[in-house]
Amino acid sequence: MQMHSVERLSEYVLLIPAYNPDQALVELVHALKQEGFLHIVVVNDGSVETCRPVFEAIEPHVSRLLEHEKNAGKGAALKTGIRYIVDHYPETLGAITVDADGQHLPSDVHHVYSEGVLWPHHLIMGCRDFSGEAIPFRSRFGNQVTRLVMTIGSGLRLKDTQTGLRAIPVRYARQLLDVPGNRYEFEMNMLTFTKRMHVPIHQTPIQTVYVDENASSHFRPVIDSILIYRMFLAYSLSSVASFLMDIGVYALLIFLLNPWFDTAHVIVATVVGRVVSSLFNYFVNRKVVFKSKARRAMVKYFGLVGAQMAVSAALVYALFFVIRDGEVILKVVVDSFLFIASYYVQKRWIFKR
Repeated sequence: MQMHSVERLSEYVLLIPAYNPDQALVELVHALKQEGFLHIVVVNDGSVETCRPVFEAIEPHVSRLLEHEKNAGKGAALKTGIRYIVDHYPETLGAITVDADGQHLPSDVHHVYSEGVLWPHHLIMGCRDFSGEAIPFRSRFGNQVTRLVMTIGSGLRLKDTQTGLRAIPVRYARQLLDVPGNRYEFEMNMLTFTKRMHVPIHQTPIQTVYVDENASSHFRPVIDSILIYRMFLAYSLSSVASFLMDIGVYALLIFLLNPWFDTAHVIVATVVGRVVSSLFNYFVNRKVVFKSKARRAMVKYFGLVGAQMAVSAALVYALFFVIRDGEVILKVVVDSFLFIASYYVQKRWIFKR
């Protein structure tokens, strides 16, 4: 009987970050070797000593086992592996990241590999389907939230922002070493920086696998969520503080000027409130949120403020002219719609790093 040889898959190097893995990692490595993958790099991210037999079992079957003395986080482990692959496998198309807990099937890794060969200059993302009832709630909810944040923050419309199965082009991989984040936020930051680096993204479907409702995951819902969303959260807090300052100054001036004007006090209060709050917002966003050093940022920012102020004043005045009541409420409604537009422009254009 004729035996069919296994396809030798050498165009990409597999990268597996592992922290306190169990037998699933051993089974994964063996399955990937049987699938035909020649180059596999595993990073032991400071796992406990009781996991040593797991790494001893896989070491003869992998190209390289890298180790952190202490746990540094998934992002740091990925950077260690990417740095090694870029230095030692420059002739390959890049790296394919694979989770160590068995959530990525070897057949799906092969599928992402094939897509990577077909689209060598794209970031290939293996996207799961979160519509099924068997999906753990925290995973389904987390994906929905991160998809929304990613759409608002960078304009990227992704089906699965949290997938760990990605094919990264080698020309883009070296630049990832400078992307901030050493834990789960690194994978989110990677997606944001793809757009800034003009790296196209190709999404391809993979099977959705959760073992014991993803109990083996080391994701910390509160701490890691804060790290992932910290720029957006910082911007939101800055915007809320500026918004309250704007409304406060506006309401105060409405109270003080109302006896002296018929309708013009609406415009005066809108302009003064926006100037005061925008100065506060600019310095907080530049120094704290986006940490930008661009000299032209102020010119762009106040250009945006001027345009936003004109639109806000015009809409509020027009609505008040018709209704003749509720100036403060009208401003809250109008500026709520302008909030998202302002964030998008600031992140994409004004404070772009």
